[in-house]
Amino acid sequence: MKKFEYKMAEIKTSLGFDWQKKIREAEARWNELGREGWQFCMHGDGVIVFMREIEE
Repeated sequence: MKKFEYKMAEIKTSLGFDWQKKIREAEARWNELGREGWQFCMHGDGVIVFMREIEE
């Protein structure tokens, strides 16, 4: 049976009006989590939830 663990990341944006910069920062963070094996699961109430399979 597969087992999973979950990570909740608070939704944060940097100050300012540079939307492209905010997108680049979010993309970099999501790519970092992806390299660690985290997969986007859902979002809501100010958090983003990621999950990854636990390898035994």
